[in-house]
Amino acid sequence: MKSGIKAYLLAGTALKAALASATSVYSFPAPQDAAMPYLVLSEVSDAIQNTIGETLDIKEESWQVDVYAANDLQAEAVKKLVIARLNVADHVEMGSYTVTSCTYSGYAEASDLEMNGSESGAIRKILTFDFIRDNEVTPITP
Repeated sequence: MKSGIKAYLLAGTALKAALASATSVYSFPAPQDAAMPYLVLSEVSDAIQNTIGETLDIKEESWQVDVYAANDLQAEAVKKLVIARLNVADHVEMGSYTVTSCTYSGYAEASDLEMNGSESGAIRKILTFDFIRDNEVTPITP
């Protein structure tokens, strides 16, 4: 799923143009020399939905997208583009998966500012998205 999310994000031309390069979406941890702005993807949780007699293979997943930027204006612009790209309500292909729903579910600020009051350093905005993806119905054999 991670590679599908990454490809889907980078297929958004406005978001891709706002990032430092065409490859500025990383798995945790990002390279130390990554140019800003960039994104870091991390899976937070996942669960498979089951019913009596079958596994539906409907998976609920939460993913964290961290936005790193040199200043708050840049970080806020990239944040809005990520939300616009991922907050989808109907069947979207992300890699080999069909995502039936992706909902923006949370935000936190976690900037790594220097302690001298100069407010220089990396601005970090943490976004959380809840995905529902489905594949096929698989019967459970006793």
